[in-house]
Amino acid sequence: MKRFLLSAMALVVAFAANAATAVETTTFQGKIAVGAETIPEIGDDSDAATVVFSKMDDGTYQFVLQQFSFSGLVIGDVTITKGLNAEEKDGTIVLTTDNVEAPVTNSDMAAMLGGKVLITMKATIKEGKMVAELSNIHVNLLGTEMDVTAKFESSSSTTGINSVSTASVQTSRIYDLSGRELPAMQKGLNIVKMANGETVKIIK
Repeated sequence: MKRFLLSAMALVVAFAANAATAVETTTFQGKIAVGAETIPEIGDDSDAATVVFSKMDDGTYQFVLQQFSFSGLVIGDVTITKGLNAEEKDGTIVLTTDNVEAPVTNSDMAAMLGGKVLITMKATIKEGKMVAELSNIHVNLLGTEMDVTAKFESSSSTTGINSVSTASVQTSRIYDLSGRELPAMQKGLNIVKMANGETVKIIK
């Protein structure tokens, strides 16, 4: 049994070492409008929303729509990594997905949703602003299926560079948003306390 546990721990450490780490993260604050069929327009009554966009050290990108909700239902943090295509040209980044599975975390509803939603998206980042149109957000809530659309527009953004090496992460303490210590980085937001006392937020 000890040998099995040691092997399992070694696999966890190896996975953490090979997992992509955010090297540049931009937080976009803005508003989101949610509709049923066509993409809605942002209005004065649109809800506040936050999108965290990260460039990873393996050349991929990550898009996190934090605490996405509609009709009073808090879906949670919707993370798009797999199937996220990005093109950079003349200072503009265009992000697209086509019906990809996006993990859902940080909500009581995540388990009821099977931990995921299907989503199609097109987002443009230009001159520090993001506009994202999300269509065919397919939600399966305990056997009840629904499709919603959404539009996000940012009004401000903050960019940070994370110069965190894999080796330093392995020797640091990792916590989730509740302050619980984790054995390795999990999907979503990780709070990493470095050996020098510095605290860094890393999205995986």
